[in-house]
Amino acid sequence: MNNFEEQTKQMVEQGKQAAAGLISGGEMVVDADPEKGFFRVRIRNVQPPQALPQVTMGFCWVLQNGAAMFNLQFKQHIRKPGEDRNE
Repeated sequence: MNNFEEQTKQMVEQGKQAAAGLISGGEMVVDADPEKGFFRVRIRNVQPPQALPQVTMGFCWVLQNGAAMFNLQFKQHIRKPGEDRNE
């Protein structure tokens, strides 16, 4: 195992420890079109359900930091509760 793989493994274990008190499981579904540089993610069946917003924001943070690792500018829109999708 190379150094990058070992660091990744350590980060995953640290993430599991950090999330241990937050959720007990769930699913993540990814739909990707690599040729277009497009992907979307659906997080579902998170237990307990009230943790879903925090888990979702956690993944936004992960994406933001991943973008920084690739020297990509990061923009996001976080929909507020009750905000219409067409606004």
